[in-house]
Amino acid sequence: MKNERNGENNIEKNNGGRNERRGDARKNSAGQAGNQNRENRENREARERDRARERDRKKQSGGKQKNKNQGGKGGADNRKDTYVYVLDGNVYINLTNKCSNACHFCVRNERASYYGNYLWLRHGDPTAEKVIAALNALDLSAYKEIVFCGFGEPTYKMAEMAAVADYAHEKGLSTRLNTNGQGSLINKRDIVPELKGKIDRINISLNASSAEKYQPVCRSQFGEAGYTAMLDFARECRKNGVECWFSVVDIVGEDEVAACWRVAETVGIPLRVRKYIADA
Repeated sequence: MKNERNGENNIEKNNGGRNERRGDARKNSAGQAGNQNRENRENREARERDRARERDRKKQSGGKQKNKNQGGKGGADNRKDTYVYVLDGNVYINLTNKCSNACHFCVRNERASYYGNYLWLRHGDPTAEKVIAALNALDLSAYKEIVFCGFGEPTYKMAEMAAVADYAHEKGLSTRLNTNGQGSLINKRDIVPELKGKIDRINISLNASSAEKYQPVCRSQFGEAGYTAMLDFARECRKNGVECWFSVVDIVGEDEVAACWRVAETVGIPLRVRKYIADA
C-alpha cells in the first residue's frame, strides 16, 4: 500500500510537474503573443508615422515647387499675359505660343522669362485690340521699330499682325517680322502678298544648310518640307520686293555657318549670324 501511495504521489507529482510546465508554456506563449502584438502595433505605428512624415514632405515639396513655378511674389497666376515688351530699343509683339518648329536651342522651351519678360501666354492669344491697348501704354515716340517676335510663330496670326502693323505705321514706326519662314505652309496659301505693305523687313531663320540637317535641329511639324517652304518663302519675298535676310544661330558651328552662307548666296538673300541667346 505504501508503495502504491508512493506511486500515486509520484504520479501526482509528475502530473503536477507536467501541468506546471504546460502552464509555464501557456504563460510563455501568451507572453510571446503579447510581445508580438506589441511589436506589430509598434511597427504599424512606426509605419504610420513614416507615411505621415512622407505626406508632409510631399506637401511641403509641392508647395515649394508651386511657389517656384509661380515666380515670386504674387505668383504666376497673378501675372497678366505679356503681349508687348521692350528690348534693345525696339518694341516686340508676342501674338501666340504656337510654332510649327520645336527647335532644340529655342528660349521658349522652358516657358520661363525672357530677359524678365514672361511670354508664355496662359490665357489665349491676344486680339489686335488688346495688343494696341498695350502699345498705347508706351511712349511710342521713343521707339523706331515694332518687331513681331514672341514665343510663337507670328504668321499663325496673320489678321492680328496686319492690324497691328497698320497701327504701327500710323504712329510712324517701321515693322519687322521674325519668322521661321513656314507661314505659307501654316496658312495653306502664299502669304507674301499679304505681308507686302504691312511688314517692312523680314528676318527668316535658316539655321541649317540642308533639309536633312534642318529637321533634327528645328523639328518642323512639316518635316523636311518645312525647310523647302522656308527657302521658297524667301524667294517670294525677294520677288515681291520685300526686304528680307536669312539668320543663323552661331551654335550650329563654324562649318555649318559657312555652308549656310553658300545656301544664302544661292537663294540670293543676305545672311546674318546671330549669337545663341541663353537667357530664359
